[in-house]
Amino acid sequence: MSTFVALTASGLAAGAIAALAAVGFLLTYKATGVVNFAQGDLITLGAYIAIWVTQKEGMFGLGALDLVPGYIVTVLIMFAIGMVLERLAYAPLRGRSIHVIVITTLGAALVLRAFIGLWQGTTPKFLDSPLRGEVVGIAGANISQQRVLIVVVTIVVVSATIALFAFTQFGRQLRATANDRDTAKLCGVPVNWLSMLAFGLSAALAGVAGILLAPLGSVDLTLGFNFMLLGFAAAVLGGFGSIGGVVVGGVAIGLVEHLFGGYVGRDFKAMYPFILMLLIIALRPQGLFTRGSVQRL
Repeated sequence: MSTFVALTASGLAAGAIAALAAVGFLLTYKATGVVNFAQGDLITLGAYIAIWVTQKEGMFGLGALDLVPGYIVTVLIMFAIGMVLERLAYAPLRGRSIHVIVITTLGAALVLRAFIGLWQGTTPKFLDSPLRGEVVGIAGANISQQRVLIVVVTIVVVSATIALFAFTQFGRQLRATANDRDTAKLCGVPVNWLSMLAFGLSAALAGVAGILLAPLGSVDLTLGFNFMLLGFAAAVLGGFGSIGGVVVGGVAIGLVEHLFGGYVGRDFKAMYPFILMLLIIALRPQGLFTRGSVQRL
């Protein structure tokens, strides 16, 4: 029982990070029709910025911030970086082939990774957590409180994002753009400004994911890459249709990875989520939570 609880806790935490990445994918896809494959390196960048602002001399030698204020500053910086990324990697190519833009986001990911390497080096670094490595006992299993924090924060962030979609003008405009970009533009929806905000929010979510993920281990240049892949798999399972769908996909991905890895074979742990994704694609190409075929934006 304790093994099952420990594996489930690890799976839920991993699924929560994958869900944050998947929601980031969904935001940019809804606003622009583009899947932003720089999302993984934005997660890595968020972790490094959090280290930068909370340790040693802090930002520009101004002194280190306390952890929670430092985390907030990190998310704000990531939001600004996302908006700049939209101006550089998407806006100049608007109207071009979707394949060209996707390749550009891959190029942006490589640029971000090279920048982080030049800025912070390749030696692994570590980010402190307000919980200081504390654990909680559940059914005989010792669960890291950081993993509990990951799940709780993800629930809060995803709930806030759902509320943003459902009850704000931004959400209504984003849904209108997702349904028909040209018609939304004719109706006065500022689609260009909307795409900037979507990239900014997507990067902010990546920053939150990096901050939550980093205290579980060391931070290196590949920290966010695997979770970018898991987030994409989660978005495919959800059908790129709704936030709830991709979140359920993320949780399923995390649980499959850790439970199957624990009971079936740890050597193939990283493979199980993508086997699930391929099965879903084969049986239901539009995803589990989308009716009909996925509409191309």
